[in-house]
Amino acid sequence: MPPTLSKSDFQLAGSCARKLVYKKQGYPTANDTNEYMQMLAEGGYVVGKMATMLYPEGIEIEGDTRSCVEQTRQWLEQDEVVLFEAAIMHGQRLIRIDILKKQGNKVELIEVKAKSHDSEDEKQEAKLKEYIRDVAYQYYVLTGAYPDFKVKPFLLMPDKSKRTTIDALAGWFTMQKDHENTETEELPAQQHPRFHRPVVKFVHDEHPDRDRFLQQLRDEGILSALDVSDSVQDMLPEIESESTRLLRILNEGISGDDYVLCKACKACEFYTPGLEKNGYHECWGDTGFTTPHIFDLYYGGSVSSETHTSYLDELIAEKKTSLFDIDTKRLCKKNGEIGTRAARQLLQIEQTQNNGEWFSEELAGEINSLKYPLHFIDFETYTGAIPFHRNMRPYELLAFQWSCHTIDEPGAAPRHAEWIHTGPMFPDGNAFPNFEFARSLMRHIGDTGTPLMWATHENTTLRAILNQMPVYKETDKELEAWLTRITKDTKRPGRFVDMNQMTLKHYFHPYMQGRTSIKKVLPAVWSHHPYLHEILWFREYAPEPFLQGIIDPYDTLTGGQHLGSDEDDVVKGGTDAMRAYYRIRFDNTLSPEHKTELRNQLLQYCRLDTMAMVIIWEHWRNINNDRN
Repeated sequence: MPPTLSKSDFQLAGSCARKLVYKKQGYPTANDTNEYMQMLAEGGYVVGKMATMLYPEGIEIEGDTRSCVEQTRQWLEQDEVVLFEAAIMHGQRLIRIDILKKQGNKVELIEVKAKSHDSEDEKQEAKLKEYIRDVAYQYYVLTGAYPDFKVKPFLLMPDKSKRTTIDALAGWFTMQKDHENTETEELPAQQHPRFHRPVVKFVHDEHPDRDRFLQQLRDEGILSALDVSDSVQDMLPEIESESTRLLRILNEGISGDDYVLCKACKACEFYTPGLEKNGYHECWGDTGFTTPHIFDLYYGGSVSSETHTSYLDELIAEKKTSLFDIDTKRLCKKNGEIGTRAARQLLQIEQTQNNGEWFSEELAGEINSLKYPLHFIDFETYTGAIPFHRNMRPYELLAFQWSCHTIDEPGAAPRHAEWIHTGPMFPDGNAFPNFEFARSLMRHIGDTGTPLMWATHENTTLRAILNQMPVYKETDKELEAWLTRITKDTKRPGRFVDMNQMTLKHYFHPYMQGRTSIKKVLPAVWSHHPYLHEILWFREYAPEPFLQGIIDPYDTLTGGQHLGSDEDDVVKGGTDAMRAYYRIRFDNTLSPEHKTELRNQLLQYCRLDTMAMVIIWEHWRNINNDRN
């Protein structure tokens, strides 16, 4: 059987044709797990299930590819039919359509996406180009295979302009692993589908009032369809040309003219260090592993060339991939002025050449200006497709956890406090948590001292909660006033101090490789300054004995394997935290002990986020003291 070009193949090759070849040849990829976990965390599979429930007459097409294509062909001989996962083959082009509704020769092609849209936004189609391109390929194949059909294409997505009337809507669905199921999940850059699509069940299927629940779900209005006919028609010439080119590559092989090495390669899914097959390495050879690399440059992709393209692409074309190949004059403006971003880039190049840690002269003043007590604060929040509470919109922010390490005076041991909302484990666990979340933080830190955050998430979260107060008829004037004082916007300065901005202005270490996220700064500081390991309140994150090399305290986080959990239960990032919170709230297949373990994982992770801030702060303070 000749190779086929599926819609996920087409989607992947949209960024680079060489990726299509690697996928077909079974090369490993680096981001399969992240994509899959993101879908689980944000409720993407639940959206798919909810969409099919809008069409109770729908028929699921199952089996191997040949069987599915034949089943679809037979069903489409009916005058009226609704199919789920209809399989259409046109030449070597193969698609699976989420929902296909046929009435006579009129056909609705419905692509379901967990991505939200806003039906009140007149410019929304421009923001959905990637998804419309996906639909356009399906339209092209379907109309090629069935030229007599009059096809109208739609995107069916959660609508951010609508609020649910159903409380705990997310709890109406459960997800279960089913490793015996032959249906696997094909992610765009996943060559061997190793993730089985979870079985999503409607919890009221056996309820005597099932039909009433179904009708409520259909009347709910969370999902809405967007007619993308005009945009699809505009794309068809491009779709035809591109799919023809990709089929030629599949049939005849790829040539050097079919792809180009560029700055986008930095994010290549086929960059898999340590594995025998590494697509990135095959494309780049040894130039891909130059150290330090031009890809390490802070905001390097934004540096334009004299022809208004990317300066990095210009260097790559010349086979110059070392950070030190960069002409520093090119980072400045045409009049020679050095902007804020260029200043950071120049600093990075200089300090990396010197292999030296850098502190600005102004850091001391910044440190000394902050009023004690210092509150190092981190939040965990959930933004998913399916609302958890009545009156919520899809992807509306839900704040479920905070951690705070407080230092009362210079050199004092940090005091830790935390708050977490975890459903039945929390009094009134089904209540909307945001206001109690903010109120508990207000009670803890009040207006004393200086609250510190890393980047802007905490400020953004509290601003969102402030804006939610009138929507949810929350009348706590004290809370409203406190939220107004602590948060920053265009009209007020707020109280938060951003340690990410402090890093940009005042600190650099070569190991950070041009980035300033806490998960890059922490291992740089921690690994190169063993004295920190001897401080009493940091010791739990220190290896014993100390070994040379880069040490990341986040690697000390472990899961509860004794409860039968797996590596997915180890909370080491924001997506992991979202999924853990979702499972605690709504996964009734988990034992109380397993939910307790997930709760402990959340507490451990969020606590480390704020302790990481303390570690970095302590290092800055010590350097400042040494200078004085």
